[in-house]
Amino acid sequence: MTGKKVLSVAEIARELELPESTVHYWKNRFAQHLPSVGRGRQKRFKPEAIEIFSTISRLLKEGHTARDVMDQLSQEYPLQADTMPAAVPSESGVAVSAGSMEPVMKMAAAIGLEIAKSVGEGIRSVLDAENLGSPDVSEVRKGLEDAAARISEAMVETEALKAENRELKEKLAVMEAEMVRLRKDRREMEKYLLDKIKSVST
Repeated sequence: MTGKKVLSVAEIARELELPESTVHYWKNRFAQHLPSVGRGRQKRFKPEAIEIFSTISRLLKEGHTARDVMDQLSQEYPLQADTMPAAVPSESGVAVSAGSMEPVMKMAAAIGLEIAKSVGEGIRSVLDAENLGSPDVSEVRKGLEDAAARISEAMVETEALKAENRELKEKLAVMEAEMVRLRKDRREMEKYLLDKIKSVST
């Protein structure tokens, strides 16, 4: 393995003997588990990402789905909450990226971690009170109610993100259909103009 501190997609592809396009897709699809620095074209991966890419390759070759791979990575590797794919402008002028849904997924994961943290804090406050031998029931209740309130807020945010995700998918489908239509119109216009030029010149 190379001794470099960070690796490009091309270097990872060579290291694992994989097509660059495959590694590009995986870096967007599984971004939240890949330790990296930088964004967009400047994004580079830490050496430990090689092992994660290798795991992704092995699981997919074994016939696992992308969802199975994601679940397995969640169990074996920590989330990289700061990895956000950079958006690039599309032909229609709207910023999209190959992993445009990834920020929503990462945000949902972060909300999940916050829920777990809130529950943990509530449980710890109960245990601490019991260990002191003089539990203040009102404080314990307040701590648990606060945790429950944070969980409820997080659930509302999650539902809002799901709705936004669905809306974005619908808009993206409309944009793709419009792009196809515009390309077809352009080809027809080019053909029409060429025919006109030929008729005038002959």
